[in-house]
Amino acid sequence: MNKKNFDNHIAQLRCEPIELVRIGIVGLGVRAKRAVGRMMHIEGCEVYAICDLVPENIEEAKGIIAQAGGREPLAFGTGEGWKELCSLPEVDLVYICTDWASHAAIAVYAMEHNKHVATEVPAATTIADCWRIVETAEKYRRHFIMLENCCYDEFELCTLNMAQKGLLGEIIHAEGSYLHDLRERIATNDDGGRKWSNWQVDFMSRHNGNPYPTHGLGPIALAMGINRGDRMKSIVSCSSKIIGDESLQGNMNSSIITTEKGRTIVVQHCITLPRPYSRSFLVSGTDGFAQKYPVPMFAFAPDSDNALMGEQCKAIMEQHRHPFVTQYKERGEELCGRRWIDYAMDCRLIHCLRNGLPLDMSVYDAVLWSSLVELTDISASNGGAPVEIPDFTRGAWENEGYTVFS
Repeated sequence: MNKKNFDNHIAQLRCEPIELVRIGIVGLGVRAKRAVGRMMHIEGCEVYAICDLVPENIEEAKGIIAQAGGREPLAFGTGEGWKELCSLPEVDLVYICTDWASHAAIAVYAMEHNKHVATEVPAATTIADCWRIVETAEKYRRHFIMLENCCYDEFELCTLNMAQKGLLGEIIHAEGSYLHDLRERIATNDDGGRKWSNWQVDFMSRHNGNPYPTHGLGPIALAMGINRGDRMKSIVSCSSKIIGDESLQGNMNSSIITTEKGRTIVVQHCITLPRPYSRSFLVSGTDGFAQKYPVPMFAFAPDSDNALMGEQCKAIMEQHRHPFVTQYKERGEELCGRRWIDYAMDCRLIHCLRNGLPLDMSVYDAVLWSSLVELTDISASNGGAPVEIPDFTRGAWENEGYTVFS
């Protein structure tokens, strides 16, 4: 284990335990209102304040809290209301569910006001904002986590568990994606309950890379130990021609990442073609192989041609079931159905804050995964030219020996 000392490094940040985590939620769209509902069933937290530009969203959130027997939250609805919320001395955690481009500004302001931050994906859309987030988190010693729920899904957690036990050997290659036919959703503000502008389409009209990389990248980066003994070093990215909506930049983006240790990662994004949903999630090691889509399977040396699917795959998943699945899935499904992973994610966040523990994922994970938003755009717009990936840890990625999700 490399024991370099990095005084400002906060991957394993521990803060004073918070007995009752008071939450301020900024942005009350569909995902945020689901979060409000989940928080009402998590011990040790309270939705203390809420903020949104749409009055109807505020009233709906208040209704969810009232129905669950909670105290009516403070509410802010003006353009600068989020700043008032972040300034409240009672708020411990600012939970950001606004449009992508505003995440960084709200997060930085919140940490400057001594708040821990959790933000929806991506954490930022520019490299400059990624660095602002890191520097602010380090300066104020505040937790910053990106709410990447796919890291808590059952197959991904099982594979992570196996990887940490060494059952896959050295992971040499991995693939992750976000392939989702969202043509109807992005064509209207109404589908999905939107009451604000269609900022997703507006962003993609100006972006030529992968605007939403973290669902695919996050789980495989954890399994590979990225930021924990290896780092993402460079990326090449290409986008396809435009079919259909001429306001968009490209339909399909494919990127290849090379790590410091010579391993490779493929990340893809497409939401405008009729493809079946997939996050790919493929992990290939010297001793074993795992793939979730289109059919979950494992394979192990020396009989790697014998893919273990169906009941055999289920048996392996049961044998290597991650403790978080045992702890959170049953109750999460009762409350959230297939979205139980959101419940697990929120439960873990509140648990860590209440017990003064490092969070499951660090600020360095959040900004690294999010940095692909701008880096893929740069590479794809320059004919797939290689682009260096910043080392947001400033060398601390070499510090091996700590695990995640333990």
